[in-house]
Amino acid sequence: MKIGFDIDDVITDTSSSMKEYVMEYDENGELKANMEDIMRGDASTPFIEKFFVNHFLSIAKSAKVKEHAREVMQDLFENGNEIYLITARGEKRKIFHGTEPLTLAYLKEHDICYTDIVFNCIDKAKICRDYGIDVMVDDSIKHCEAVRNAGIRSILFTSCVNETLPTTVTRVKDWWELEKELK
Repeated sequence: MKIGFDIDDVITDTSSSMKEYVMEYDENGELKANMEDIMRGDASTPFIEKFFVNHFLSIAKSAKVKEHAREVMQDLFENGNEIYLITARGEKRKIFHGTEPLTLAYLKEHDICYTDIVFNCIDKAKICRDYGIDVMVDDSIKHCEAVRNAGIRSILFTSCVNETLPTTVTRVKDWWELEKELK
């Protein structure tokens, strides 16, 4: 099976790291007021864009691997599954400049196994079709619904950004639950 995984808030707990930086650098409340957009990498104002440019590399580097992510991914990989990391991180967007080498080093440092990685991914449904992905795991309801609407199974990984939002996409709360859902 070919399984696609988003990185931020699926493999890593980026939201927790992001919140720490938002609390430290939110001079006028604009960051806190736009927290959901920020968690989605949406630099909707010049101040938010500046925040990303100045801090996203540190945020990504300091994010912890989610509990049991490495073990479950290793088990999936060792059992013959192909693991594709499909992420918006990449060099094409100013706010994510420098994230490709940082991400590759982070994955190596934390022993995260994968078959391939796709950076600069905005249209995850298209990438899933192009790569023949059988199931996509993401924390974005928008991406999960688009993938499902393209006829590909999707699983929503619960995060602080989506936990109160309604969806008909299959939802999991942690890596053990995800492992069961993938079997």
